[in-house]
Amino acid sequence: MGSGGVAGMMEMPGRFILAALLALAPIDHPESPTLENAVLTELNRARADPQGYADELRAYRDGFDGLIAYSPETPDGIMTREGAAAVDEAIAFLRRQPPLGPLVVSATLALGPADLVADQAGTSRVGHITSTGLNPSDRMQRRGGGAYVAEVITYGPPDPRSVVRQLIVDDGVARRGHRTLVFSAHYRFAGAACAPHAGFGAVCAVDLSASADGRPVATNAPNFAAPSSSGPVATLTEPDLRP
Repeated sequence: MGSGGVAGMMEMPGRFILAALLALAPIDHPESPTLENAVLTELNRARADPQGYADELRAYRDGFDGLIAYSPETPDGIMTREGAAAVDEAIAFLRRQPPLGPLVVSATLALGPADLVADQAGTSRVGHITSTGLNPSDRMQRRGGGAYVAEVITYGPPDPRSVVRQLIVDDGVARRGHRTLVFSAHYRFAGAACAPHAGFGAVCAVDLSASADGRPVATNAPNFAAPSSSGPVATLTEPDLRP
């Protein structure tokens, strides 16, 4: 299990090498506070103040006992793969990371993740592919959006701090792909969905895109490969998702 659970990522389609707010970003639909909105707010907080988030990770690091991480969110402890070493690496990354603008919350981008977590809710299934074989691009296109999305998933405690910390520490993921994606200036919009998960407590999926609906924008055209007739061009790096 990773730092607070396990995580998965997929970027669709593109030529990217993957390894997985000080104020709330603008939101394109009124909605009461939810875990999803709290996760995106926490992501934006980390993007806006990476050095401040590094200080919080340093406090989190103090709760390690070998491979077990204890925190206010997980007082009974969570077994990690790398122990404090992954946290130290994340702290060093955040110290170098310049602040980024907020991810604008998109209702459209939340539809693909919602379909995924609904498919996995109450089950032990993990990963980006639904039980009917739909990948992130498929799900977004079926919902009327475009294929140009990146997706990160976490499995673990159902609280926003644990979810975002898992993405940033990226315990057990060799290339730290989740961290790379959530701190990419290329992505300006995001949508999230969470649901109970039988194996890990909760699943949270976040789709990121340069546009509000996953369609390409003119300034990004040279960086993307077009979807082919056999499906979108995809690069997938999946960590070990065993409990």
